[in-house]
Amino acid sequence: MQRIKRLKWTVLLVVLALVIVGCGDGDAEEEPAATTAAAPATTAAPEPGDQEEPAPEPGDQEEPAPETTTTTAAPAPPPEPVTVRAAVTGDEGTLTPYTYISGFPGWNLLMLQYDSLMQLDAAGVPQPWLASSVNVSDDLTEWSVTLVEGVTFHDGEPLTSDDVAFSVEFYTTNPEASRFARDFRGVADVVVHDDYNVTFVLESANPGFDVVALADAPIIPRHIWESVELPSEHQFAGGTNIGSGPYMLTEYVDSQSYRFAANPNYFRGAPAVDELVVIVFADDAGAQAAIRTGEVDVIFERIPPEQIDLLDAQDPLDVILGPEFATQMINYDASIRPFDDVAVRQAINLAMDRQDFVDTVYLGAATVGSPGWIHPGHSVYNPGIATDVYDPAAANALLEGAGYADTDGDGVREFDGQPMSFEIITNASDSLRLRIAELTVEMLAAIGIETEVLPVDTGVWENAVWPGFDVNNGRNYQIAMWGWSPPVQADPLRLPWLVHSSLDRGFLNLTGYGNAEMDELSEALAVEPDPAERKAILGRMQEIIAEDLPFVLLLYPDGAYVYDSSVYADWEFIAGQGIVSKLSLLPPSARP
Repeated sequence: MQRIKRLKWTVLLVVLALVIVGCGDGDAEEEPAATTAAAPATTAAPEPGDQEEPAPEPGDQEEPAPETTTTTAAPAPPPEPVTVRAAVTGDEGTLTPYTYISGFPGWNLLMLQYDSLMQLDAAGVPQPWLASSVNVSDDLTEWSVTLVEGVTFHDGEPLTSDDVAFSVEFYTTNPEASRFARDFRGVADVVVHDDYNVTFVLESANPGFDVVALADAPIIPRHIWESVELPSEHQFAGGTNIGSGPYMLTEYVDSQSYRFAANPNYFRGAPAVDELVVIVFADDAGAQAAIRTGEVDVIFERIPPEQIDLLDAQDPLDVILGPEFATQMINYDASIRPFDDVAVRQAINLAMDRQDFVDTVYLGAATVGSPGWIHPGHSVYNPGIATDVYDPAAANALLEGAGYADTDGDGVREFDGQPMSFEIITNASDSLRLRIAELTVEMLAAIGIETEVLPVDTGVWENAVWPGFDVNNGRNYQIAMWGWSPPVQADPLRLPWLVHSSLDRGFLNLTGYGNAEMDELSEALAVEPDPAERKAILGRMQEIIAEDLPFVLLLYPDGAYVYDSSVYADWEFIAGQGIVSKLSLLPPSARP
């Protein structure tokens, strides 16, 4: 991770220290600190040869000691409340576990109001949070959690083991429109021992239960949610969502703004930011204009690479950089012609100049994508997967050999008697993704595939690729630019979600891909307790993905976030995920 202005701030602090100590002259000593009470009088011992003054004769009167006065410093005024105004592009609904919209930043804003049992630290490792301890059995089927005592929800009601068990039950019995139901797939029972001890009993071993479930799902209060019948439609009175998190949503104006107030009774300590106002902009250009003019203090989404140096040069703006596990990729409907043919998918992969995307669109602020999905910086990455696969000549030869010829000489190949001409749907509000789509059109044209970019509103785009956020609803697109938020890439145990052919297990399989060996490996991965064996399974899965190409992974963008350091500067960059989390808004002493 790189903080662009780290050196500048370090130098400034050193200069200030020298000014205080030096008092303008390099040889001058620091003046003694002032005191608020007179020091007691002392009598020096006489030097040799000195004569002591004689004691006063009886009857003589000593001069009265001069009166001293003691002054008390006035108490320091309370610190000014800190308000941070953040920009996002796109509305995120009413931010309940059933109404937030996107994985980023929707889930991040949701989790300002709620807490999970574990929390990712700056290194991306889950640590106990609502839990004071988490212990797992040797066979990875029982996860025992002891809760921090004294935690309360925003309305003052205590958070207990009963709320934990209720949360699991509610999510799994009301799976509509909430992804948290799948966090607890395979949970056979939740045993409540007392108010602060609970055990998750799993049907089979799950080595990633801490990341997938305990560090992901918000714990909701039974006394609020037990009367909710249609969670995806329910609106709480006053728009206030009752959680245990560091912030309370106090105001929501549809498609305009959110206002969060700090929870002064937060169990980890009062937040460092007293009020967070999140303002919705139509696109990233509007958000960038707003931070330049001081209308907002931080942008909660990555800024375009060409803006990094420009924004950083404008004081008091600073930019924080770091690698992330977000993805930019090409999806296609692999259940329809011609994308059901692996030769076509392989040709598309060979036609993509990933380095050009990194250099042209991201100006180097990204990592070239692995065709096998896993980030090269991840510990389970298979180094045998080549990332430099750009070869349009090989792509053309592959298509020609598979019978996709240009019979009429118009530069466009044909399949089944029709031209290989398709739409690439993408969300218009994302300028970087739009630029990637435009370059993709050029690269596909070089291998005889004609495409046209169709930029649409985010909701239209999502509903075409992932209707109702449920793969059971099928799909309604040919080619789509797509990307997953960092948690999907950060936890490799989620890979089966993307590639398993069963809609029950492959609930993020948006391309309709299927492979029998991949299904077997996915099921083995879910129960394998040995880390070395899990890595070997993941290595083979990466090989199959690089060969079958259920999607074409292009790159992993670096996270670049701009903020006004004169308003608030203590942002925490979570490895692979960026700065938008509750950790950034808590004092450092409260962070794991």
